[in-house]
Amino acid sequence: MGKLYCCATNCHNYSGKSVNGNTVTLHRFPVHRRHKSIWQCRVSRKQWKPTSCSRLCSEHFITKRGPTKDHPLPSIFDHKIFKTTNFDSSFKEFEENNDCTEYEADHDIMCDGNEEANNDIADDPSKHFFTVDNPSTINTSVMLNDYCGYIDPSHISSKLNQETQCENTCTGILNDTSSQTDTEKENKPYTVFPITDAEVNTTLPFLAIEDLSSEEVTFYTGLPNKPTFYLLYEHIMSNRKTVDPETGGRPQKLRGVDEFFMVLMRLRLGLLTQDLARRFNVSVSTCSKIFNKWIDLMYEHLNFLVAWPDRETVKCNMPDSFKRRYPNCRVIVDCTEIFTETPQSLSNKGRMYSDYKSHMTWKVLIGISPNGVITHVSDLWSGSISDKQITKSSGLIDKCEPGDAIMGDKGFLISDMCTPKGIYLIVPPTKKNGKLTKHEVEKTRRIANLRIHVERAMERIKNFRIIQGVMPISMSEKVSKIVFIVCALCNLLPPLIQQ
Repeated sequence: MGKLYCCATNCHNYSGKSVNGNTVTLHRFPVHRRHKSIWQCRVSRKQWKPTSCSRLCSEHFITKRGPTKDHPLPSIFDHKIFKTTNFDSSFKEFEENNDCTEYEADHDIMCDGNEEANNDIADDPSKHFFTVDNPSTINTSVMLNDYCGYIDPSHISSKLNQETQCENTCTGILNDTSSQTDTEKENKPYTVFPITDAEVNTTLPFLAIEDLSSEEVTFYTGLPNKPTFYLLYEHIMSNRKTVDPETGGRPQKLRGVDEFFMVLMRLRLGLLTQDLARRFNVSVSTCSKIFNKWIDLMYEHLNFLVAWPDRETVKCNMPDSFKRRYPNCRVIVDCTEIFTETPQSLSNKGRMYSDYKSHMTWKVLIGISPNGVITHVSDLWSGSISDKQITKSSGLIDKCEPGDAIMGDKGFLISDMCTPKGIYLIVPPTKKNGKLTKHEVEKTRRIANLRIHVERAMERIKNFRIIQGVMPISMSEKVSKIVFIVCALCNLLPPLIQQ
């Protein structure tokens, strides 16, 4: 999207421009037709109609900060300075000032095409504006902006009911977190959370979750569809500790659903905080605080998505290719490394340097079940750690039972830890005298044919671009949680191995 400018005549302001010590902000036209026509009339451009990309800068408002509760109307223009800056319950004041009377009549006839309907509106002044008995900040925001709750929740529910429902894992989220009856669950797959006075913003983000289709949700968030997004958001919000806006806590700049969407966008697309701050019309520091807050929340409330299944569950869901060759296989393991920046400490440089990647890295151990579900994620360690040491430190051996088998590549030299506990190790044979026998070649081929699934799981994880590039060293405190959350979100995707 290109840079947007103010649509007023002889005004070329854009968002972020400094005018007389004030930072300019751009604001959308109101959704309400009557209110929108007043804005359009005051802009005073002949044969022009505002579009979804039309913006009006804050310099045309008396507060120099855009529309507010007390002054929602633009009043300062080159051709005229208007006296009225707020919506009256009647239309007489605007008629007397000749602000929009002539335009309103023409606009109604052109849009409605029904003179009787226009006469009814003219006879009843209360129809001119959306009025409430006790106006509040949220009501004013609703009148001026579709971002703060002007969308009909029933419309959203009916639209999302047409979407394909998530997998059984997502259904389990709803069953665990909802207190509704079975009939209510069938009619309403998720809860649309109301907007409170603490979530008021008259500056829209450039992109919101309501603007996306299910296919676009997969691109921006990495989730399979929009119902899954709302189920996760409902699960986190229903379990988090909230602050009552009436008793304490600062008003939030963004809605909770937009914060969640912003965090998923950074995980999936690897966007920088400065880019996200521009997209969501918040400061860079606010964006960083939101990201850190939601990483802690998601790590706490989504840990059930990466669970260690019992032996019976693994065998019941084991593909036929494993049942024929390795029916006792419990987990397939592999390590992957994530690039990071060079630390200042010389000792840390030696620990984090990876000879395999020739770069500073973090290393993580991933384990999947034979049917492709991620069941084990270790903490991130320095890149110089060996596969044997990270397997021991992650506690994977303690999770297995006697009689189980662990499948890995030839770098996992952990037979001395597995054999005393009755755990089998399935690894490709090593070369003896510089070559492999015919039987060893066939065994290597069979193991590689089954181990490819853990590589496919790694590919899904690396599709979240935040861990594709070089992660900042400043994220070292959150990197283990980030990788765990990414693995949890990958488990919500369609099955990796088709039966």
